[in-house]
Amino acid sequence: MRLSELDPLIPLNDLRAELLKLPKGYLFYEAELVDFLSRRRWPESDRRIDRTTFWRWRNDNGIERQKVFSRLDLIKLCRICDHYRVDGTRSEYLTIMKQKKELAFNR
Repeated sequence: MRLSELDPLIPLNDLRAELLKLPKGYLFYEAELVDFLSRRRWPESDRRIDRTTFWRWRNDNGIERQKVFSRLDLIKLCRICDHYRVDGTRSEYLTIMKQKKELAFNR
């Protein structure tokens, strides 16, 4: 499956269901991922996510430096992309991530 075949605004639950159909260990290349995230972030234009933004999103989600990405990495990056699409800020996103980690730690 190519990400370019998917509607970039596919809801996360539907995207997760599509990704589960893929073979275990399926990976996406960085260029394909950046293209998909760019279309998701700015569906009405041809703007692209720059390298600095992509690296910051990866770091904010604890994704290691790599050229290929897992299905889980894609979901994490789509979450942050959606947050920014609705005019969220980085500090808001980091607060949300911190709260999720605390909840997971307290279980």
